Amino acid sequence: MTDETSRAIPASPATVALDALDRRIVQLLRVDGRRSYADIARLVHVSEPTVRKRVDRLVQTGAIFIVARVNPVAVGFAIDAMVGIRVKRGSVRSVGERVAAMENVAYVAYMTGGFDLFVEVFVPDNDGLFRFLNQDLAAIGEITDAQAWPVLRTEKFSFAWEGETFIGEPDPPEQSAITDQPGHPGRDATEERGS
Repeated sequence: MTDETSRAIPASPATVALDALDRRIVQLLRVDGRRSYADIARLVHVSEPTVRKRVDRLVQTGAIFIVARVNPVAVGFAIDAMVGIRVKRGSVRSVGERVAAMENVAYVAYMTGGFDLFVEVFVPDNDGLFRFLNQDLAAIGEITDAQAWPVLRTEKFSFAWEGETFIGEPDPPEQSAITDQPGHPGRDATEERGS
């Protein structure tokens, strides 16, 4: 299984509940995905192991991905194009898998409406786009039509989607996670009452 396949987003992922601490950790990782657990722990006022467990859970459940995003232009792929593809009935999955396996394809989605697949491709130049459309895709017999839209300029590209805030009102901070910290006033009061 390739890295791309292992990061494929399932059609119906299970919902992962995010509390206020999870959301704050995710916000910090968005700014810098290489931020240390110790730094995050200091900023959210919990222990480093708590942060590590939270991040591990978020990654393992597919709630977040921590990856390096390559700037295609900087590495020689100046042309970004969106491609709509129509396929013969009953072959959309096999075509989608073959297109997804192509090296210069960054995104493949199954669609309804005028196209069966929607693809984003990065190529070095217009000749590369010509080859992709007229050789690479043409070699897949089940494709009946493809239309390309070269991207002239990208106004916004961001991983900073705030979707988790739409789940509802933020949960209050987890008292146990915060008050378990050494030196936290809530911890001291709890320990004194327990004595």
